Amino acid sequence: MTAPFDYKMLKQVRDRALTQPKDAEDAEDAMFLRQASITRLLDRLYDVKRDFSSILDIGSFNGQVATQLLAMSPTKHEDNYTLFQMDISEKMRAFAHPSATYIHSPDMHLPKQITACDLILSSQFFQWVNDLPGMLIQCRNYLKPDGLLLANFFGGRTLQELRACLTHAETELSNGAYPRCIPMVDVKAAGGLLQRAGFALPVCDSDLIEVTYSSIYELMSDLKQMGEANALNSRSRQFTSAKLFQRAGEIYEQEFATEDGRITATFELVTLTGWVPDESQQKPLRPGSAQNALADYVASDPQNKS
Repeated sequence: MTAPFDYKMLKQVRDRALTQPKDAEDAEDAMFLRQASITRLLDRLYDVKRDFSSILDIGSFNGQVATQLLAMSPTKHEDNYTLFQMDISEKMRAFAHPSATYIHSPDMHLPKQITACDLILSSQFFQWVNDLPGMLIQCRNYLKPDGLLLANFFGGRTLQELRACLTHAETELSNGAYPRCIPMVDVKAAGGLLQRAGFALPVCDSDLIEVTYSSIYELMSDLKQMGEANALNSRSRQFTSAKLFQRAGEIYEQEFATEDGRITATFELVTLTGWVPDESQQKPLRPGSAQNALADYVASDPQNKS
């Protein structure tokens, strides 16, 4: 069975996003979704009442997850912390934090040189993993007891408008359509995978972020600049006619325009939280072990008028 993603192409996509010359202001604007993802991830971590000694950042990209983690106040790491940053591209080494050990992993497998961690973070990378169940199991095995996995990634409703318009336009023009937006994991399926990987206290939820653009071309430019261009193995290898994007843009404006004439793009950000089982963790009570019945409480409440 062919893997969905072409990792060689993905490496090129990520390299181009960070290493090709571009207008600095435009580049920063295009990264706003990555920053929103990092902010939400670290907000979750801020609520965890403990510090961590060994941290792994999977899919480190421009290094901002680690940079902003280490700048948090109060800090979430012990004084003698160990930091690993890992990415599919060797060029991402240039963006690694000075205190980090950088690991280039072209197949995105966790290498043996990583010591057991008590915190694994990943922002906007798991949507590109060919074997997400396997990746979650690897994370589970690399974490210490009571270690935390905290990851977010684009979910199934991401770019639903763009996907529909490109498919409609290509079918109309050529009686068939290549996949031009990557398949993404549904939030319910992601939660199930977390449980199957053996994590305790699993939590999976999602946020919808709606963004408006002046045109389909501005949207696709942003995707390219933040390293989210098409890297599917099943993508078309032929030159794409400008007519396809022109027609898709027309359909987009007809179907998904706002009152001020802009177009709407939906991004679903799925967040996974899971702990490695440990005796110190809270455990649910055995069914039927309660000492008091809810009906007795309701009957004894004088404010209950029913």
